[in-house]
Amino acid sequence: MNNNIWLMEGLSSQKQIISHIKLFCEQFHFPVTVFASHRNKRHEILSVSDYCLIEPRNSENRLQFIRDNIAKYGINTLHAGTHRKWFAENRAAIEACGVTLTTGAMDASSLKLADDKAEFADVMAHHALPVVPSWRVNSHAELQAFLAAPPFNDSPVCVKPVAGIYGMGFWRFDENASPMALFNNPDNRIVQPQQYLAALSASTTFTPLVAMPYLPGPEYSVDILADNGEVLAAVGRRKEGAMQYLVNEGEAVELACACARIMKADGLVNVQTRNDNRGKAQLLEINMRPSGGIGYILHSGVNLPGLFAVNRLGLMSKEKIMEHAKTAFYPVSVRTVTDAIICPESLANRLNEG
Repeated sequence: MNNNIWLMEGLSSQKQIISHIKLFCEQFHFPVTVFASHRNKRHEILSVSDYCLIEPRNSENRLQFIRDNIAKYGINTLHAGTHRKWFAENRAAIEACGVTLTTGAMDASSLKLADDKAEFADVMAHHALPVVPSWRVNSHAELQAFLAAPPFNDSPVCVKPVAGIYGMGFWRFDENASPMALFNNPDNRIVQPQQYLAALSASTTFTPLVAMPYLPGPEYSVDILADNGEVLAAVGRRKEGAMQYLVNEGEAVELACACARIMKADGLVNVQTRNDNRGKAQLLEINMRPSGGIGYILHSGVNLPGLFAVNRLGLMSKEKIMEHAKTAFYPVSVRTVTDAIICPESLANRLNEG
């Protein structure tokens, strides 16, 4: 029987996921073949798989492309990356080809909820989970009114888009900030409120925002392997400056796991929390996809992508996965560094012309 897993176009961690699956399967002698694909000729990603494909750029051709290659190469399980909602909406047609499909959640409604940070906060509060208070802002006038009278006075106000990734669009307001702060130190994400409002007034469009209190932290990023809401493994990263401290227990990890269960998370997902003024963990958001930093988790002894692959292929029971994740873990600190890799000029493992 084949043990073929196909990882379609993903976000920033696709290369790490492929590499870690292969490492885990080689280490524990699981006969798994890894297929990978991408719309673009991302040789540095695709070259680390056993076989690779170039995906069609037109979404109308995607379903037939998937059907053809599942049949041709005997794919057993398929992981969706960038286009999770499309995959969730086409789950029945894809799984009719005889594969299991992973999209981060079992239905498109959960993916939609995760992408709406304001609605997500409301639903988590309804389930009695501690969550950062969030207010939807739909216009320049609404934001101006909110800043004039925020419903809290013990924390600075911050905003971010209702839907978005990688922290893009996040800003913290500070009346005392230098007017040049956002230009001289943009990574600090601090801006005078009047500067932000002036920029908004000059724009012809308004992207809905979430306004919330800025909590002191630290922030936790918890990477989770789940099976239709059942948490099989979780490792958190406590972020303090350039350092990240890996943990597998504690309030933030427990809160992240509770969130994943409510959201019926399925596959590799990521939950972010931040400590409030009392040092208590509060939910920020859930991403129904692998995090960009999931590769750091390997340093804790827990290979989440590898455990994901053997779970989806039925090569390791849930009980053994949970036990392995518990016994293999050891706490460690890591530092993010900039590195470069050689990008191959051609792909010796390529299966189609694309």
